[in-house]
Formats: sequence, structure tokens, C-alpha cells
Amino acid sequence: APKTRNEEIRKRSKRANVMANYHPNDELLMSFAAGQLADALGLMVACHVESCPKCAEKVRNFESLGGDILKQCSEEVVSDSLLDETWAKIEMFERNKVSQESFEKAANEKRINIPRPMRRFIKEDFDQLNWSGFSKNIQEVNLNIDDERYTTKLYRIKAGSKLPEHTHKGTEYTLVMQGSFSDKSCKYNQGDFILADENTKHQPQASADADCICLAVMDAPLKMTGFFGRMLNPFLR
Repeated sequence: APKTRNEEIRKRSKRANVMANYHPNDELLMSFAAGQLADALGLMVACHVESCPKCAEKVRNFESLGGDILKQCSEEVVSDSLLDETWAKIEMFERNKVSQESFEKAANEKRINIPRPMRRFIKEDFDQLNWSGFSKNIQEVNLNIDDERYTTKLYRIKAGSKLPEHTHKGTEYTLVMQGSFSDKSCKYNQGDFILADENTKHQPQASADADCICLAVMDAPLKMTGFFGRMLNPFLR
């Protein structure tokens, strides 16, 4: 089964022309495998892992390690009511799984090129979202994720356009969903996972050949540094 799953990931990566060069670190992947990440960050890592065979393999290894540790733990006696509740949750999961599979079948028929973990937020495609922003070149959409620690957004940067120069008041995780962008340091392509913090000062620019769409998860707002950008700081959150 793991081999089949890995082959499926490789096929999806090839179809989407995805070959990530930047990945979540092992600490994040281990926390993801253990189900310990905040919902927003877990969503982002799930999207990356779905199209990255390298990280998918690491997650499977961490899951296997966790299973081995559980086997070494002593057994605990549980009540009949807890057992009944557990079976009820399993049955509910199976019913939801059937609904999800039906939705995924319909999604595939529409040829949606969107990671499966994102499809509960995006029913058809990125163009159907309610984009807004200070200009047509740079737009955003807030994703309603029940996560008190992080704010989750999608950014769309028109081909060739630049974000205002900025740094970060906290930590921002970015996943390139479509297209690519570059700054003074590197070029980031679809599937790349990027970490930025208060030590990062840059001005991302979308490639000239296509719009760039990124998923961003942050624990504090951006901090604009340019003359005009600083005027926007009071409106950022």
C-alpha cells in the first residue's frame, strides 16, 4: 500500500509539473504525522505532502515510528461507553469518506488542479473566489479556519507584479499553489514551502509568464517597510 500511495503522489506531481525544492523541516513533518499541528499549518503541510514524494515518505516513516512506540506502551482498560463512542466515530468517518469520495469524483470530472486538502474551501477553481485587495495586481482571500493562533490567506499576484517591500512581525509560512515568484534570495516554484520571520526583508515578484497564487499562514501581520508601504501598516492584520 505505501508503494502504491507513493506512486500516486509521483503521478500527481508529474501531471502538475511540480518538483518542490523547498520543504517543511523534519520537526514540522513529525508534528504533522502525529496530528499535533494547528489546523491552519496542518492544512498547508498536507497540501505540500500530497504533491511531494520526498516529504510523503518522511511522514510515513514518522507514522510508522509512532506506531512502533504505541505497541510498546502498556494496555489500558477502557469502559464500554468509550468503546461505543469510538465505533460511532469510525462509522461517521466512513460515511463522510463516502461523501468525500463522491465529491472528489465530481471534482476530477471538472479537472480541478487544486490539492485535495484545499477542496473544502475551493469548490471549483481559484477564479471563483471572492478576491479583494488594494489593487488588481495584488489580491487576497481569507480562509475561514477555526484557528486562534494563525491567520490563513490566499494571495494572488498578477504576472510580473511585485508585493510591496516588507518584513514580518512574526512567522509566516508560504506554499506556492500556482505559478512562481522570486525575491533577492531565490526563485520559488509550485509546491515550494517557505518560512519567513522578522529577519526576512524582501519584495516578492511573480514570474512574468503567469499569475502566482500562494497560501500563507501567519501568526502576526506583515510589516511594510517602503515609504508607501508603511502607510498600509495600520490596515494590515
